[in-house]
Amino acid sequence: MPDPDLDTVVLQNCLDRWRAGDKGAADDLLRKSGVRLEKLARRMARSFPNVRSVVEVEDVLQNSLMRLLRTLLTLRPTSTRDFFNLAAVHIRRELLDLARSYRNRHTVPLDPSDSSAMSPAEPAAPDDAGPESDRWVRFHEAVELLPVEEREVVGLVFYHGWTQDKIAELFGVDERTIRRRWASACQRLRRAVGGVPGD
Repeated sequence: MPDPDLDTVVLQNCLDRWRAGDKGAADDLLRKSGVRLEKLARRMARSFPNVRSVVEVEDVLQNSLMRLLRTLLTLRPTSTRDFFNLAAVHIRRELLDLARSYRNRHTVPLDPSDSSAMSPAEPAAPDDAGPESDRWVRFHEAVELLPVEEREVVGLVFYHGWTQDKIAELFGVDERTIRRRWASACQRLRRAVGGVPGD
């Protein structure tokens, strides 16, 4: 039985209703894609080591959905392709904002000579300012700068975990086209970041 969260016909119906002015369609859209969006947030959070140790994925998802809902008020996606891309953009931006805010944050006693302040300080997040964490931030920032068609493919492969044949089906193009876009995006990202983090 197909996963209802990936049923593009059902999601497309929600999008069509939303564009036609049905106020309840946005809630239906998020409810029907909720499991998939949570998986997406968890998958994306793995590549933000200085965020995942201090922020719950549910909070990341909640804030991302608030961003997404605000955007849906003015920008009404016409297809599931647009919707998934928009969702990935907002989750990535939420994680990037959090990564930047936690990059160099450390907890230290206010007055080291004060014995009442000698209780153990809250530990800094692992790799909080480490080079691998910085590379991941640069990687996600570079994804934002990719040409639209390549960014869409990277979003669906890297963030959503879709296969290239599934993406080709969604986009209505030959799988070779998706492979070319993926290869080109990987080249650009390697040039921008000096390799994919974890290589």
